[in-house]
Amino acid sequence: LQGERVCILTPNDNRFISCLHAAWLCGAIAVPLSPKHQSTELEYVVKNSRAKVVISTPEFFTVSKKNIDFDHVKVDDLNENPMNSNDTSETFPFLPIEHDNKPSLILYTSGTTGSPKGVLFNHSNLKVQTQSLIKSWEISPSDVLLHVLPLHHIHGLVNGLLTPLSIGAKVVMDPSFHARKVWSHLLDENSTSKSRVNVFMAVPTIYTKLIQYFDKHNMCPEDTRRKCKDIRLMVSGSAALPLPVLEKWKEITGHMLLERYGMTEFGMGITNSYRGIRVPGSVGLPFPHVQAKIAASDEHGNPHYSRYYTYAMFQCYWDNVKATEETFVDGEFSDPRWFKTGDTGVFENGAFRIVGRTSVDIIKSGGYKLSALDIERDLLEHSDITEVSVIGVPDDVWGQKVTAIIALKETSRLNKTELLEWCRSRMASYKVPREFMFVKKIPRNAMGKVNKKNLLKNLVSNEPF
Repeated sequence: LQGERVCILTPNDNRFISCLHAAWLCGAIAVPLSPKHQSTELEYVVKNSRAKVVISTPEFFTVSKKNIDFDHVKVDDLNENPMNSNDTSETFPFLPIEHDNKPSLILYTSGTTGSPKGVLFNHSNLKVQTQSLIKSWEISPSDVLLHVLPLHHIHGLVNGLLTPLSIGAKVVMDPSFHARKVWSHLLDENSTSKSRVNVFMAVPTIYTKLIQYFDKHNMCPEDTRRKCKDIRLMVSGSAALPLPVLEKWKEITGHMLLERYGMTEFGMGITNSYRGIRVPGSVGLPFPHVQAKIAASDEHGNPHYSRYYTYAMFQCYWDNVKATEETFVDGEFSDPRWFKTGDTGVFENGAFRIVGRTSVDIIKSGGYKLSALDIERDLLEHSDITEVSVIGVPDDVWGQKVTAIIALKETSRLNKTELLEWCRSRMASYKVPREFMFVKKIPRNAMGKVNKKNLLKNLVSNEPF
């Protein structure tokens, strides 16, 4: 299997770890799949990666072998194995140094701005990422990390699993997210000091759902803060963290979430300080292994276009030379090649702030360039709004019409006229949405990201979300 692709489709438990390590010991390239993906999405990855083998548990195997040639290996239930435990604490060893430059992993991008692309890493890339996180966030063998994230994504796989395991920390894995179970872990005073969760990493959607559960069940803030005092680190990433969520989480737990910025292509790039001041709404400063800069503009004239150079950078987009070449730009003089993130950012108050994806979060309306994320933050200040996604809809008058898709609390009686007046009293006139659309729920992917291109497509064609 040297150099062959091995897809892994298992629950988020020790079976995944066993399959991942087995693939690497065989010299194969691991390709994690998501159990939550539809069969067509799984088949796309299997076919695109030209996988030789698909390893799965029986309940998740929905990939058709029609027109795709691969071997299927079933993973037996490990419940009878005395080593079986979702509390994993053994050190997860990387392969010896002679394997550093060999390909190790393909992760597929979320496809929020186009078709998913396979991102190829070698073993050295992963080592650099884990070592940087260990140093910056002071991960140690005594840590106990609660893991509720998908394993086909850089956040769940590298940050939440490989990093703690590589140093011998303990990982408590929940195969799926349930707010009640997460609160039970975070507030568990009956655990011994060696088994008590003290590190938690999640996405903004998870923190939002935990807050909603907290409010719905009338949990006590004082008691929650007291029980959370021994947790040393709570991280948010993979999507923009709304300021109201950050503030509410600090109010009920006493913890200021550590915001960071990363991408599938290079892992973690920027982080707020673990011990220093954290600036709300910002993502901090580059990790030790990263150089970051904001270009004056990209080739299309978009301002504040962010670029990165890092030794953790991916090798290439799998089987896509054109996309690989287009995403890098040569530096000047002795500068290395820089990776174009596709994000718009600014440097202010001593920290980087991500304004949004240049292709979907920068709205050109009435001569203004607006940040959809900034408008979303403003709207989330309204107590009746639980979710919001702002997009620019093509318009003959405005160029792009600022449109807000909003999910309200179940008990809300807010109407569009009242919301418009509320916006006008708090926002500059050119930022006020020209149209509001109320929905029950905004569709998101496994990492809590909204595919705004799909939202726009459905809105223009009058299709349901």
